[in-house]
Amino acid sequence: MKNEPEPLVSVIMPVYNQLDFLDPAIKSILRQSYSNLELIIVDDGSNLETKKFLSQVAASDQRIKIFHQVNAGQSVARNNGLSRAKGTYIYFMDSDDLVDTDLFKQSIRLLRQSQADLIIFDIGELNEKNERVLMGDGPNYQRSKLISTEEALSLIIRYSRFVAPFNYFARKDIYTENQITFPENMIFEDQISTPTVYSHAGKIVFLAGGPFYWYRRRGNSATGEKWTKNLKQTITDLFFALDKERQIYLNFFNEKYIDNWHFHRMIRFYNFYFPFNIRKEFSKKMKDDIVSIGINSLTRREKMTYRAASSSYINYFYRNFRKIKDM
Repeated sequence: MKNEPEPLVSVIMPVYNQLDFLDPAIKSILRQSYSNLELIIVDDGSNLETKKFLSQVAASDQRIKIFHQVNAGQSVARNNGLSRAKGTYIYFMDSDDLVDTDLFKQSIRLLRQSQADLIIFDIGELNEKNERVLMGDGPNYQRSKLISTEEALSLIIRYSRFVAPFNYFARKDIYTENQITFPENMIFEDQISTPTVYSHAGKIVFLAGGPFYWYRRRGNSATGEKWTKNLKQTITDLFFALDKERQIYLNFFNEKYIDNWHFHRMIRFYNFYFPFNIRKEFSKKMKDDIVSIGINSLTRREKMTYRAASSSYINYFYRNFRKIKDM
């Protein structure tokens, strides 16, 4: 193994403006202690200033490849980059985040030692002051270890993270041999793509000692605006994602367990993703009938939240949950 050449890592980064954060994000890739990589930047219809910056950056390092497309969304950009990637391993990164300098080196070393197909690691947050913040409880792995597919999927269930594509490296052939792409023209696409990738990985290893990736959370993000602009479409996308991921999880977990998890997630989605003014606007009529699935396990606060979520859109939300249950 020592004499084998280092495998190429293809880093795919969709870009849509955000010039303030783009430069440090790119530098965090180019400064990796592991050098055998290509950085595929897919410009998703950015403005002229961003295009000019990308041209300058590409001229400074031959590992950078720039591809342009009309604005079509992050999933289309990821799929575009994936189709052009030449690496043995694929890694997706957002254009406003940061990665630790040794992440790639540690990941490739562990992947080769364990002969795993996919490696998962923990992430942290960058707040508005650019401070690094831990994301709360995580898996208590004292050292890196091989984990089963069920354990990998349980990371998503237990910690409400490990679902973003920047949470893991995967062999490219997992995508190509199983024809895995990112669902386009919708949000919550990671809820489908990540468990799909996990479920097709022969061996999975967890890299302990994180966080290794720093996710920038911004209160007025474009994604948040998109969610609240068309609430009904947001809920439609959410339930499409829940339906698709449910089909995956039922190959590994009990149906009642997954349905109860989905029910609790809906409460969290309502509380977290829908701003108060949106809730107020769409919560003018109270709803008396309460679905029986999982209701006895709800806390008093969750029951109150459910009863308050009584608009036509939220009714739609729960009607779809019942449809999923009855499938």
